[in-house]
Amino acid sequence: LQSLLNGLMCYKPDDPIEYLESCLQKVKELGGSEKVKWDTFLSPEKKTLPPLNGGQSRRSFFRNVMPDNSNFPYRRYDRLPPIQQFSIESDTDLSETAELIEEYDVFDPARPRPKIILVIGGPGSGKGTQSLKIAERYGFNYISVGELLRKKIHSTSSNRKWSLIAKIITTGELAPQETTITEIKQRLMQIPDEEGIVIDGFPRDVAQAISFEDQICTPDLVVFLACSSQRLKERLLKRAEQQGRPDDNLKATQRRLMNFKQNAVPLVKYFQEKGLIITFDADRDEEEVFSDISSAVDNKLFANKEAAAG
Repeated sequence: LQSLLNGLMCYKPDDPIEYLESCLQKVKELGGSEKVKWDTFLSPEKKTLPPLNGGQSRRSFFRNVMPDNSNFPYRRYDRLPPIQQFSIESDTDLSETAELIEEYDVFDPARPRPKIILVIGGPGSGKGTQSLKIAERYGFNYISVGELLRKKIHSTSSNRKWSLIAKIITTGELAPQETTITEIKQRLMQIPDEEGIVIDGFPRDVAQAISFEDQICTPDLVVFLACSSQRLKERLLKRAEQQGRPDDNLKATQRRLMNFKQNAVPLVKYFQEKGLIITFDADRDEEEVFSDISSAVDNKLFANKEAAAG
């Protein structure tokens, strides 16, 4: 069948029925269908297909289709310039064996899994402050994803991959998803005996949320700190003056706020559908916000324990 198709494609006969009959006759002469090869019905004089551009050379083609204006940006090319692309996660020169996606248990399945609280919100919403307060109140371990990445960048400053990630973060973009998940995994595996863990600043979008659930676990609670854009800008400017973080520059701040606005609604909706998220007005004083968070954590994670104790 493939041989017949090859012949039809090459010759394009005016009478396909007559052509097929001649092919069947040739099969009989050869001694049966088992003698047929992929090029049986192609003769050495097989026709060549016409050129795609109608016979024009590349240069004449470009002369005919390109404007005569000498300022036209592509007249100097015989072909368009190549698009330079790379992937931090897939480039063999940038990936490390230890950071390939692997299927393994982050938590020991034979032991109770620690409670996981994710704290999300815009840049400057108070995620770090509230996460630390939650961890201190309940005796949980605190993980700042941003701090994890910044420490890794400082400790591997000569590594090409992490140098690129540093530039990405400094411009206000999100760090590569699998790299971030890997860093969280490795940190969690260093603290296997914790009763609970508060993770500050992750996930930033729905894709990260799904990846966290697939590779680590479903969180027990997600705390969302809702804050007005004006208040976020004020807090970021103040923090830039006090701490001098490289990702608190004006351009990066604007980009981070834009990323947050684009991703916040679908991310919150994703966790709402799972019944995992509680939203708090973070424009208020931090102690007021923490008081509300504490009540919510008590009711969500410890209500059964308190009832049993009572």
